Amino acid sequence: MYRDILTICWSIREVNKNLTDRKSTSDFSIRYLKNSCSTLAELMRKMSKTMPDEVLNVVDKRGGTKSISLHDVSDMLYDPRKIVELNLIDNISRWARARITA
Repeated sequence: MYRDILTICWSIREVNKNLTDRKSTSDFSIRYLKNSCSTLAELMRKMSKTMPDEVLNVVDKRGGTKSISLHDVSDMLYDPRKIVELNLIDNISRWARARITA
């Protein structure tokens, strides 16, 4: 499941990076990003059920570290402001990569 999470995070970053390059496909790209974040939220929710005490450490805008439960992270993936504010995609990717190597 960690590899699935990493793949989705990678695809979200790539589509987001290319979003401004292709005006004609921007509607499709935005729909893709929403669907991908929903899929990622479902995976994170499943992980939260198997690992209820697991947290994701994120750095907020002020440079402070926050520990957020996986269930709360899954809810935040539906809020574009939270995704950007907490850099969730990169933090989730780092978390999943650390679990694969552990």
